[in-house]
Amino acid sequence: MLSKLSNLVLGLIWKRPLNPYEITKLLERPEVQDWFPMSSASIYTTIKNLSKNGYIIGETKQEGNLPPKTIYSLTDAGEKALMEFLVCGLESYNTEASNFGISLFHICSIEKELAVKVLNNRIKRLHEMKKEAKNKLDYSPVKTPINFKMMLKYNVYKIQTELKFTKELLQEIEKDNTWDSSFVRLLK
Repeated sequence: MLSKLSNLVLGLIWKRPLNPYEITKLLERPEVQDWFPMSSASIYTTIKNLSKNGYIIGETKQEGNLPPKTIYSLTDAGEKALMEFLVCGLESYNTEASNFGISLFHICSIEKELAVKVLNNRIKRLHEMKKEAKNKLDYSPVKTPINFKMMLKYNVYKIQTELKFTKELLQEIEKDNTWDSSFVRLLK
């Protein structure tokens, strides 16, 4: 199975052949970095690995006095892998553990007062993030492609859900009188 970044790169190349610089510039855009932060180095490494493993193929082209550029396009294997990923991704709901989820799992390991303070800080940050996300959505150009518009909406909805859950979590913590919920206790 290919990485998420590999599939992101394959999707760009599927639209039209691109060189690594063009791919990097597209993926460094703020709207992409907000959603999927990555470094230029990881993009170049991904392109190299996709080529090495036969998912993309490069053709070197010379334009005038400029240095030669390698333009990549998808191979049949690359297109097949991308289509499988896209179908699987649209059908899926991933419940894999996040940093927040793991911290929530062990929340009683820290002092209750600290947990409340940190979660209140999280709520403040989520409100800021929601405002930023809504501004991006509200001020996106009229001719924004549907996928970008919906990605912006998806981000707003995810933040709203995180806000709602964090507020409910705080309410539950404030009601809790024991603050001793180690998962290990289930072994008894």
